Amino acid sequence: MTSAQIRPLLQKLSPRLSRPSLSQLSDSIERIVTSAPQSAFSIPDSVRHAPELLSLGGADSSDKNGPGAAIRSIGTSRRVFLLNSTLTPEEMEGLAYRIKTLSTNDGINSVVVANPLEDADCDGNLSENETLLPYFMEEGGLRESALPKKHLISDKSKVFVSSLLEETYGPYLGMPYVSGGYDARAVYHSGLCDDKSELERVLMKPIMDLSEAMRGDYDTTTSSSKSKVPIIGMTHGLTSDAGYVFLSGSYALATDATSYRILNPLRGLTLDPVGLSYLLTRLGETFDQESVMPHSWGCAILLSLIGYEANSADLVSTGLATHYIGSPYKLNVLERGLMNINSYQCQRLKRNPIKLYGHEHESKDDINEQYYNVPVGNLIQSISEYDAAGAQEYGVYLKNDLDEETRLFLKEKDPSLKLPEDRIQIYNEVISDLVNWSATFESVWQEESVEGIMERLREIAATKSEFVGKLGYEEDVAVAEQAEYFVSCMEQRSPLSLQVTYALLCKATGEEEDWTSCMEREKVAQMNLMMMKDGDFERWAKSGMGVGLTSMEGKASLIREKEGVFDGWRHGSVKDVSEDEVAEIVRD
Repeated sequence: MTSAQIRPLLQKLSPRLSRPSLSQLSDSIERIVTSAPQSAFSIPDSVRHAPELLSLGGADSSDKNGPGAAIRSIGTSRRVFLLNSTLTPEEMEGLAYRIKTLSTNDGINSVVVANPLEDADCDGNLSENETLLPYFMEEGGLRESALPKKHLISDKSKVFVSSLLEETYGPYLGMPYVSGGYDARAVYHSGLCDDKSELERVLMKPIMDLSEAMRGDYDTTTSSSKSKVPIIGMTHGLTSDAGYVFLSGSYALATDATSYRILNPLRGLTLDPVGLSYLLTRLGETFDQESVMPHSWGCAILLSLIGYEANSADLVSTGLATHYIGSPYKLNVLERGLMNINSYQCQRLKRNPIKLYGHEHESKDDINEQYYNVPVGNLIQSISEYDAAGAQEYGVYLKNDLDEETRLFLKEKDPSLKLPEDRIQIYNEVISDLVNWSATFESVWQEESVEGIMERLREIAATKSEFVGKLGYEEDVAVAEQAEYFVSCMEQRSPLSLQVTYALLCKATGEEEDWTSCMEREKVAQMNLMMMKDGDFERWAKSGMGVGLTSMEGKASLIREKEGVFDGWRHGSVKDVSEDEVAEIVRD
């Protein structure tokens, strides 16, 4: 940066400048110094912005008048606040740049990406949190609760402390819609679908860039990564479709209300280009979850074709999330801990060897490599109730301490102190309905077509009349009812989208496939569906219908009502979709 460039900017500095003016000045300096793209400034650093600049409208992106995300410095960590359930293409591109840049910064210890949980007990309304500081750092928050005089503690603080201790979340807390990625209907009305190159450049590339930024900038050819600090995602509420990128970081923390659904087939679309076709067909492999791997194909069908909503137990049990933490307010515990952890560059425990003149070191490897990011990992483990690798990991450490009779409880030093039924069962079996239903209908998922899967489900659903009212056949009735529900979910979706999604899953199972190749194929298929004239996506976008969800106004986009779904698809059923149509859309 030349003195001629910076001198005019420095001349504008004044203690009387308003925060918006300081923000614009800071952006100008950053743009010159770092050559950051213009989109990076769509994701503001909230400390530089006045509160009114962060105010938002409803969940509809057309009504919002503030950024979809903002970044706040919290000690040696950085917090990304997801303020809207959808991001504009520019915001996705800017957020990808911000996260990728932060992940290579050895002056911090982590990047935390989460929706604004601090005000979740206020219907997601951030109007009282003007600085986007965490709740415990706000004036009038937990800071006051630490004071000795009881009359200084506000009612809001008492409610919050009670909620934190009892792990209840207040009477106003609904189900936040964390992120769906982008607003598909807004994309259609913007005209992007009329220009292939623009659609790829403006929408698809930012989605893929954000996915890669969250997963870390890893180069498979050199087996190395520019990323240094872990990216921690925590989504309290529903995440759908491309919003999965916020669960694909180094750590994905699930709360009691975390869930994930694929809704795109209800819009006439397929999987967004974030690598889900690769990931879903390999569930359980990352953490060696032996109970899941045999049923990964069934889980993939349930999630992508049926729109099964995976809850926190499902996500952790299959490896889609890494840790279960329970209470959403543990985010504050996490942030407090991260504030006290040294930055990446200060986590060295060993001194580098002394360099002597004329001597060449045998190894150029970093002798402290094994110590980096360990404190962050230990902190996350300490606030978690269980993790995706728990069954194997805990079995190793507790094997010698389990009760010889029950094999469930830890031994007591003095058995007379507690009866076996009074002992705490620290590690209980985690039950995943997603995996259970996948195993129950295993033979159904082995059908070689979407049509075959639906027919088999109909056959099972038809058996309900045989077992209703008969003693001892309650389980058969439940299975038949579940099959009936699965069929009804598939019938709501675009037949073409179902066939295209199934084809993507089949192609992703190849041994030569990797994350990148699957993302590219997903991109091509999604673009073809978006650009199809009088196609299912265009029909849905023009209809004004939704996908079964209605978000209330407020920054957390709480889900309180249901909306109608579209049914005017081009094809009456999956039987009417030809193989040539699918092959034309799903091209390598």
